[in-house]
Amino acid sequence: MNHLAIRRLAAAAATAAAALFLPAAQAAQTWPDRPIRLIVPFGPGGATDIVARVLGAKLSEGLGQQVVVENKSGAGAIIGTSFVKAAPPDGYTLLMATIGFGANPALYRGRDFPFDPVKDFTHISQVVNVPTVLVVHPSVKARSAKELLDLARAKPGTLNFGSAGFGTINHLAGELVQAMTGVKMVHVPYRSGGASVMAVVSGEISMLFATGPTALPYITDKKLIPLAASGARPMALLPDVPPLGRTIPGFSVVEWQGIVGPAGMPAPVVERLNQEIVKALKDPAIVKRLEELGAEPVGSSPQDFSAFVQSEVKRWNEVASQTGMKAE
Repeated sequence: MNHLAIRRLAAAAATAAAALFLPAAQAAQTWPDRPIRLIVPFGPGGATDIVARVLGAKLSEGLGQQVVVENKSGAGAIIGTSFVKAAPPDGYTLLMATIGFGANPALYRGRDFPFDPVKDFTHISQVVNVPTVLVVHPSVKARSAKELLDLARAKPGTLNFGSAGFGTINHLAGELVQAMTGVKMVHVPYRSGGASVMAVVSGEISMLFATGPTALPYITDKKLIPLAASGARPMALLPDVPPLGRTIPGFSVVEWQGIVGPAGMPAPVVERLNQEIVKALKDPAIVKRLEELGAEPVGSSPQDFSAFVQSEVKRWNEVASQTGMKAE
């Protein structure tokens, strides 16, 4: 084949590629022209659901189209996450990702896991950090983290801790306690954060690393006893509750939430979404509402959020290698 033929083939290929790209580019210019689905991979009533609905309402104003929050729970967020992975990358199906988004591949290592949090998604913005608090049912004979660990050591396997499923903050925090202290407890997964909170309120389970939005009303009513914050510092809403790191040196884990979409989303759509998310998280009314829920607004660039997700994947792979932590 001569050079002229090669040039003609190359030109034809470029024309074909441009023809394929043009509809996508035109669609990006008119986006959004219909409602947007924001998938929450947990049941209603938990922290992720609450934050998604607060943010979604504000995004609906900024985008001029309704952002509809849909709950697709199950399998520790894997069902909802896989649904978004398989959706068209047109900006009309998004996911509220959480800490398990980066941790689940490590928990299910060695299995045929359905998604790669780095390669299979477009990272748009981190939304919030949600500090958690270790709470126990009043019947548990412990009023400090040290007393709880002493009780767990004295009666291995008799204390149980709840979660919203494998790979959630409640599960990861509980597994880290066991890994770092050697105590033995029983993990009891539920389908949502709200369900796990109700389980500890009723006494069905002994303890829970609960997010602020779901636990605070029960702490106020003395139906739950707070023992320690899971982050490196006390929670703003519970300043007198010490960090668990004071009892377990080096312990720190905080829930995070962010918005992602399927891989390959058009750059103009990603940029517009990011701008609206960051703007919403600077709105004084939204900031006040999130802080009342115990959530700390973040807002980050797509590049920074992508780097953060990669660091989370690395972190939990290292933890799993060190501790043997995995999903059952």
